[in-house]
Amino acid sequence: MNKYVPFLKLKVNEVGALNELADDLKATIVPFFDLPRKKEGMTAEEFCALTEKSARSVERNLSDFGAFYLDNFDIEDTVKVNGTDNYQFVIDRFCKTNFIPVIGLDRTFARNQLVFDAKKSGQINANQIALRLQAEDIEEFALVQSEILDLFNLGSGLFEQWILIIDNRVCIEIDAGKRAAQLLSFVPACLKAIPFDEVVVTGSSIPASIGDVIGTNSEGVHERQELSIFQPVIEKIRNGKISFGDYTIVSPLYSDIDIPPEALRNVTAPKIAYSYGKVHYIFRGGQLSSHPRGNLQYNDLAERLVSMEFYRTPPYSFGDHYLNEKANGRGKGVTPSSILKPTINAHITYMCRDFKF
Repeated sequence: MNKYVPFLKLKVNEVGALNELADDLKATIVPFFDLPRKKEGMTAEEFCALTEKSARSVERNLSDFGAFYLDNFDIEDTVKVNGTDNYQFVIDRFCKTNFIPVIGLDRTFARNQLVFDAKKSGQINANQIALRLQAEDIEEFALVQSEILDLFNLGSGLFEQWILIIDNRVCIEIDAGKRAAQLLSFVPACLKAIPFDEVVVTGSSIPASIGDVIGTNSEGVHERQELSIFQPVIEKIRNGKISFGDYTIVSPLYSDIDIPPEALRNVTAPKIAYSYGKVHYIFRGGQLSSHPRGNLQYNDLAERLVSMEFYRTPPYSFGDHYLNEKANGRGKGVTPSSILKPTINAHITYMCRDFKF
């Protein structure tokens, strides 16, 4: 079983995809959740409602998971709840779960400090904490060493395990060789100076708009640049601490479009992304509002997929079974939202069971 961390938005379909995983996979995965950004200018009331909905979804569906990471990376710092950083409200609402808190060099001192204060007060049950770094943080370890050590000192005696998350975000325009070289310089120097228990390197090759990589009414292979970045790292750093993560088949830059559903059909074309080997294979249809098949295009795309030699057959996962059902016209209709649960599930199952670097 691969050491793999799926990075997901904390939304109903993403949680549902995890809930439908086989039991043996649930026992090995610690998923990473970002609270989703719904729209610009989110109010405190809207944020609290979103957090409450997310917490209920976790409580109903993720009891089989021992722990999960939880971050507010996508939420603007300007969203305050009772005058305090919104992550405090997240801690308050999730305090009965075994969530792993996340801190970062790009966060305010108050945002990081409230995590340590919450652990001291007993609001955080987990004995793990994650430090999430961005590309600009890993240019040279010496430049950030003192900042990381300061955070370690703040958490001294509070958390038993420290996990380093290096988030490459969208990788399609990154020079893979250069980024891998940065990681091969940064990670060993960091581990030599600071006792991280695990290092998770993550990223994605799915942009905010899928139209940037594939046109409508077309299909084809889409290279996974995040794998090209990670491969040299896992080949050369063989200490058992390095894990791979990705954003499954959803972009890290995804956010809900704040337009009416009827208008959304005018700008949406159905797509199915399916991972095999070291690529995504992406199928894309035509505009939902004008194509004669409308949402039934999902059934057509699924029929095309299950005829491909790389399709892993219905028993492989919940997602593969779902796609076969749609290919044969069975069950409820498919929407841009409902296709996410099965395709995310199929991706995670593949990455855990059979993916090979």
